[in-house]
Amino acid sequence: MLRAHGHQVVEATRGRDGLALARAEHPDLILVDYHMPEMDGLAVVEGLKGDPATRSIPVVAFTSGTAADANRLVRAGCIGFIPKPFEPGTLPDLVADFLRVTVARERRVTPRGDHPAP
Repeated sequence: MLRAHGHQVVEATRGRDGLALARAEHPDLILVDYHMPEMDGLAVVEGLKGDPATRSIPVVAFTSGTAADANRLVRAGCIGFIPKPFEPGTLPDLVADFLRVTVARERRVTPRGDHPAP
């Protein structure tokens, strides 16, 4: 569905594979499911944010869990979450919204981390 809306997508079905792909590909945005085999989404987010190579990549989590689960994900470093179930047709717009916010934030900060002059 995301590919049909012009996004380039790299997929991993396991958390460890996702961490490796994030290091190799350095995507603009990572979507992670809270419930995955072998390594849950919280552990993936903690791994991403604990690694200097992936720390700056924005992460959005899917969760059917509780508000407490969502809060743990945000505290671990997610910029937001998408509650499940959701209407599949809304996903491309949600992803586009997250990308707009993160790309705008990147453009306001130079590579050295300094804010550009107005």
